Amino acid sequence: MVHACWDTALIREYLAANFPPVFDKTFIQRSADKSTLEGRAMDRLTRGTDLALPDGRSMQSKDGYKRRMFRTKFWAKDPQILGDVAFQPDPLPEDIANASLSGEDKDGLIYYGPKEKPVFVGHYWLQGKPKPLRDNVACLDYSAVKYGRLVAYRFDGESVLDKSKFTWVDVQPEYEGI
Repeated sequence: MVHACWDTALIREYLAANFPPVFDKTFIQRSADKSTLEGRAMDRLTRGTDLALPDGRSMQSKDGYKRRMFRTKFWAKDPQILGDVAFQPDPLPEDIANASLSGEDKDGLIYYGPKEKPVFVGHYWLQGKPKPLRDNVACLDYSAVKYGRLVAYRFDGESVLDKSKFTWVDVQPEYEGI
């Protein structure tokens, strides 16, 4: 389980650095600098991968923020257009979604293959009925904070995730402030 993105190569590099098992003050301070291993690990694992919108464009999200970047799938195999990797609540404008991925864009992506162990993520604010994103990738973030669903998965070590093993409660506004 990871907050946003499982990056096997980065996690191996992090483990090889023999950091202490608990984040100390020095680690936290160094994690603010994205040029350090600590910073790269914290950024990738908690924010995931993203790409800039082309040509300096921006888009207004449903929550009122002006965005110049969009979140991307870390499990998309051989994507060709931006729409193949977009993974966020707000859809990309059609012309952007159909734009080709550049070589530089592709270099910024990672790929979590179908033979990897199942991984569970949060971060992406999904809606609807919970289900696997792929046989070995599941998101448990269904916008509970915005009266969506608080989601869990009953994992028994299976290599292929099963949509019937998701469980959830719908969050009601009357619970606000608890």
